[in-house]
Amino acid sequence: MRAGAYVPGWTDGLRRVRGPDEDAFTMAATAIERVVRSEPGPGPPWTVRVVGSRPPLDREKLEGVMGSPVAVREGPPGLPGLGAAIAEAVAGSGRELVIAVDLEPDAAGGTSRTGDVPAEGAVTLWVDTVADGHGPPIDLGTLPSGPHVLPWFLGRYRAEGVGNPSSWVGDSTIDPLAGRPLSGAVKRTPDRPPTHLSEGAYVPTPRYLEGLPSRWRFVADRCSACGRTTFPARGSCRHCGREDQLVPRFVPFDGGRVLAATWIGRGGQPTEFDVQVEASGPYGVVIAELEPGVRATLPVADAAPGELHLDAPIGTRMRRLYPIDGAWRYGRKAVPLAPRAGGPTSTPA
Repeated sequence: MRAGAYVPGWTDGLRRVRGPDEDAFTMAATAIERVVRSEPGPGPPWTVRVVGSRPPLDREKLEGVMGSPVAVREGPPGLPGLGAAIAEAVAGSGRELVIAVDLEPDAAGGTSRTGDVPAEGAVTLWVDTVADGHGPPIDLGTLPSGPHVLPWFLGRYRAEGVGNPSSWVGDSTIDPLAGRPLSGAVKRTPDRPPTHLSEGAYVPTPRYLEGLPSRWRFVADRCSACGRTTFPARGSCRHCGREDQLVPRFVPFDGGRVLAATWIGRGGQPTEFDVQVEASGPYGVVIAELEPGVRATLPVADAAPGELHLDAPIGTRMRRLYPIDGAWRYGRKAVPLAPRAGGPTSTPA
């Protein structure tokens, strides 16, 4: 079994909470990406068992993140639901993913004080089968009767490579004091997108969906003829023009460097970004080199003006971009990376 988690970088009091451009899907997508990175082309189907996400996770969005057909099974919330979902995944066949999302009930800027909610976030478990057809042993320990999965899971499996699960990636702490306060000029946005919005830079839905493999999963084309990479993929090599020698490949999500940066203040944003500017004020845009010779223009998340300087290391995360046609559009944004003592790079906690 392989496990990963995502904890947002913002805090509300002593709790970690999602930022203005995050929701259940973006948190689940990041947790998924920490355990699943399949081939760039379409892969075998997955069964995804979802624990506690309200609103439910959309099947088509999950397929866009994973690049494979997905069958979604909704289960009960909380730790009992997690235990049941893992047991069903072990008894199942094929590739199984268990996703648990801890979510505050009010995403419009208020908070719920009715219970002990240490954090929002998402946990992902990849339950694989072994040669004899039986799932691996999974030591869940004693599951308390509680509604929130994330604090229990991180507390049990926070050390990499210790016990079950056999492989652990992602956050190892939910220390709220290490986060960025979500208060004052920064507030959360509602889960329901605005229905009336000026759309001066309208992107038709078919064109948006056509670009998802490159924009969401960073799928590029490598040309076997000239050895160069075209990103985003466009069906022909941008260097030599060949169409018959292209091989899909992934561009890394993390480890890029800032080549140029600017900040868009109030009144300077395209109208699609009005909701974001109202929630969090000015936002950044960077030109980043994702790997040698591959560049992308990305909005910035989880950073204050001036925080991402030239040559600063960045990662990318799935986030909300803007609402169009009554639905949220999503894409990758640049986030600052910082070295973790004794471990790999990660986003600031």
